[in-house]
Order: sequence, then C-alpha cells, then structure tokens
Amino acid sequence: MIVHEQEVRKNIYSDRWSKDLITGDSGFSMGVAEYDAVEFGPVQVHDDQEAVYVISGVGEIRIGDKVYPIRPGSAAYIPPGTEHATRRIGDVPVKVVYAHGAV
Repeated sequence: MIVHEQEVRKNIYSDRWSKDLITGDSGFSMGVAEYDAVEFGPVQVHDDQEAVYVISGVGEIRIGDKVYPIRPGSAAYIPPGTEHATRRIGDVPVKVVYAHGAV
C-alpha cells in the first residue's frame, strides 16, 4: 500500500492539523502533523506508545512535566498514557512525522 500525504484529508485542531497516513488493525499507525500555535495546545494522551520526528520548524514538546527544545532532526518517544503537547517558536510551524505502536 502506498499513500501520498497530498491525497489525505487534514484533521483540524486548535493547535495543529494532522493526517493519518497509515492505519490498520495491527496496532501501528503513522502520519504527519503541523503545529502552528505559539502556546501549548490541549494535551494529548494515548493508550499506545508514540514516536515523533521533527522534519521542519523549531519549537518545544512537553512530555509529562518536562519541556524539551525540538528542531529538524529531533526525535521524541512518548510512553503510553503520558500527557504531551507541542508548540512552535518563531515564524515557521513545526512539522512532524508521528508513529503509534501497540504496547
């Protein structure tokens, strides 16, 4: 199966848009998101684990009670059940590739 980002509809949220590119019954999914908010938006919490890889923009990611700087090439692991949020710093939105995996 091949999916192109331009062919997938955006899900719009207050702090970002996202596109789920690969989903299925296996417990694995992957997509892209772009964070345009300069303040942390609503926290996200998932039952599964998540990995995030930054492809453009500079910002910060809050994982639990810690805040980390992120830039292109940064990768983050978010354990199951952990609150997290992302924001941009500067003029360019933070675009990430994310993957969710069953625990």
